[in-house]
Amino acid sequence: VHWPEVMMTFDTTTGTLFSADAFGTFGALEGALFADEVDFAGKWLDDARRYYTNIVGKYGVQVQAVLKKAATLPIETIAPLHGPVWRKNLGWFIGKYDLWSRCEPEEKAVVVLYGSMYGNTASAANALAAKVAAKGVKVAVHDLSCIDNSEAVAECWRASTIVLAAPTYNGGIYLPAANLLEDLKALNLHDRTFALVENGSWAPMSAKLMAAKIGELKNCIVLDAKVTVRGRLTATQDAELEA
Repeated sequence: VHWPEVMMTFDTTTGTLFSADAFGTFGALEGALFADEVDFAGKWLDDARRYYTNIVGKYGVQVQAVLKKAATLPIETIAPLHGPVWRKNLGWFIGKYDLWSRCEPEEKAVVVLYGSMYGNTASAANALAAKVAAKGVKVAVHDLSCIDNSEAVAECWRASTIVLAAPTYNGGIYLPAANLLEDLKALNLHDRTFALVENGSWAPMSAKLMAAKIGELKNCIVLDAKVTVRGRLTATQDAELEA
């Protein structure tokens, strides 16, 4: 999937699956070789998700086929090329790969991803996030100008609902949001719910354009209740965020 010349090897004498790029992750080992020697869920899982979604994410069908083959083997240890070696709790990490390769959200959660030129769209995005959190829904907020696009992609795999907030730029989508949408299409994200916030002083177009891009993704829904901010967030527009 990742590189055509890479093969997995199963050592029948030790029950070790040398999984090549599969089950790998970004990050240096920092002295610990095994996943059970580190706080993997707390410190490594985000990078493992980012590794999978950005490198292998497009090939979920092929990954599902590999997982079915692996399920027939008495695997005791998984030794990837990148990241810690797994000798305990293998089912937990294999379960993550199963979710990721089916593009199912890990969490019923909202991720708010915004691009902002002058801080006004950022204010709207954070106001919306506060309202979502007040309803008891897990929410994360990221400035697309401050995080790597690979991190934003991984967040879209993690969460069930994605809020995209972006101003109109030269009659198009503000570039950080436009770049993310291009990557989501290339990596075959599907089955997500999107909500849109646009900003534009005289001719806001970004929501319409973002909706068109999302329409190219499989089984993705765009909520009808878009919010248009004209410059700074007003009391009326703040009420629309509540709705």
